[in-house]
Amino acid sequence: MPYIDIDIEPYEFVRACNKSDIKELIKELVDDGHLPQALYNEKGDVKKSIKPTGYGEREFEEKLDKLKSKYYSLTNEEEEYFEKVFSRLL
Repeated sequence: MPYIDIDIEPYEFVRACNKSDIKELIKELVDDGHLPQALYNEKGDVKKSIKPTGYGEREFEEKLDKLKSKYYSLTNEEEEYFEKVFSRLL
């Protein structure tokens, strides 16, 4: 936990937050990679609930999360492959 010059427990901080503060906190945690991007809907809003996923889907999402930080390690062929997949599915 990072050092802040006051002694407060995480649960105390969260309980003191309003809904807007919680949404901002979730956004920061997602942006920093501590929570999955799946917490957001298409509009960029925090989802009210997340559908349960099976093991295969969770594993796939975890791999995608790791892959996004490896963009500069991709070969041209790998990048072209992903572009084909994106154009087909998105």
